[in-house]
Order: sequence, then C-alpha cells, then structure tokens
Amino acid sequence: MADWEFSTERLVIRPMRIAEAREWHVIRASAPYDPVTRSMDESVAMIAAMQQRAARDSDGWQQFTILGKDGIMLGDLGIRFSPPFNATAEIGFAVDPAQRGKGIGSEAVEAMVRVLFHRDRRRIVAVTDVRNRPAQRVLERNWFRLEGRFVQSWREGDSWFDELSYARLVSD
Repeated sequence: MADWEFSTERLVIRPMRIAEAREWHVIRASAPYDPVTRSMDESVAMIAAMQQRAARDSDGWQQFTILGKDGIMLGDLGIRFSPPFNATAEIGFAVDPAQRGKGIGSEAVEAMVRVLFHRDRRRIVAVTDVRNRPAQRVLERNWFRLEGRFVQSWREGDSWFDELSYARLVSD
C-alpha cells in the first residue's frame, strides 16, 4: 500500500495524477445527481493542488483513480480526510457511465473502506442525493447504515432535494 496505491481482483486504486484530471472531469460531469459545474481547467487545477498536500491523508479532499487492470480509468473515489484525532473520512465515488452496473463502485468502495480502517480511521461517512439509488445500493452492500435525512439540502436548478447520510464504523 505504498503511497496509497492498492488493488483488488479487477481494479487498481491510487491517488489521481494530473494527467488524469481531464478524463476525471468528463466522468464526473456525467454523474446524474451531482454533475461537475466547474470548468475543465478548474478540475485540472484542483488535482494539481491535491498533489501539493503534505500527505495524502492530511485534512481535506483527495481524489483516487479507479483503474481496470488494463490501465483504463473506470471512475474515481473522493475521500475527505478529517484531522487524525477525529479518525473520520467521507467517501464519494463516480463510475464511468459505460462501466456502471458491473460492481466496480462496490468493489472500489469496499477496498477503500478496508484501507481507511487499516490506516486508523474508525468512522467513514457518505452523503448522497435521495434520488441516487445506485449509490445508496453501493453503500448498503458495503455495510453502511442510513443515519439521517437532510431535508431540501441540495439545490439543482430551481428545485430542492433531500440528501441521505450514511456511515460505517470499524466495529461494524
């Protein structure tokens, strides 16, 4: 697990590289309930800034690339690390539309959860749009429990939607 790179039977997961930022932007822009609203240049700058962090798991967001064993980008995992004394991380994920429905999201989340718990995180949280049943199924398959509902907390155009809060403890 040197420098946060690890693999599963089908996937390689590692910190995102600047050269992958454009492809990441396209995948995130296709997300049905949380599409990217920043420009391509802003996405590239965001990944470049993440490369400058003192440590991958220092306080703040870090993007991880999900690759197939053939090196093709399949999606990403976003992890927001809390300060170490909180021992918490938030997880988000997106899978390329052409790759959805193959269990990639579940496999990647499962692997990242194991790594986060191994690296002394004790609580992992996730928040998803109430309409995003595929993301909720990924979390539920990975033993996340529904902890709450944030009413009209997400704005899309002129409409407001609820979000669901999930969590999993190392003891679960």
